[in-house]
Amino acid sequence: MKPTLFFVPFFLFLVTIQSISSATTDDFIYDIAGKKVLPNTHYYIGPVTGGVIKLSNTTCPVHVIQHATKGDLFKFVLNAYKESFLRISYPLGISTDLSKSNGKCKESSFLKIDEMEAKVPSNFIRSGGSFNTAVSCFRFVKYPKPTKAKVPSYLLQLCPYICGAGPRSCFNIGVTVYKGIKYLGATGTPLELVFKASA
Repeated sequence: MKPTLFFVPFFLFLVTIQSISSATTDDFIYDIAGKKVLPNTHYYIGPVTGGVIKLSNTTCPVHVIQHATKGDLFKFVLNAYKESFLRISYPLGISTDLSKSNGKCKESSFLKIDEMEAKVPSNFIRSGGSFNTAVSCFRFVKYPKPTKAKVPSYLLQLCPYICGAGPRSCFNIGVTVYKGIKYLGATGTPLELVFKASA
């Protein structure tokens, strides 16, 4: 079932979560219920301020956008580590079910940014990536200044060099309004993100 502005009301019921401050003792990634995020499992993603992340309903390529309602599910696939849970800064691929958003799109379900240093719209996140490649090499890090003290929130980055090529830097994923739509890409205001399990 797809949520409708689920992030805002869920904050009222969050359990207290201990500080995730040490990468050596607790560098796990948590959802809004305080549970560790699992690899190869579907999650909704949303900004802390409300709304959801979903796929655009346009012809290929499908882009990733911020929307008020009806989020899509995303899955995180670890690149090089056999871990039971997601951890801070571990490289991963992000995939989704393109058929639910656009049945005509036959591209790979892995997300990518082909031109992270280009101008909009070339630096937006889109479908058609390949697992464990520079243009699809994402990671989550702790959000520098969380909006809500008891809510674990994260910043998504594209880090091409970690997967073997590209600029030796990471690009914060933000949101940019382009032709009236809020697109995610290597530009704009960095997004503070949280996760919700699909069931």
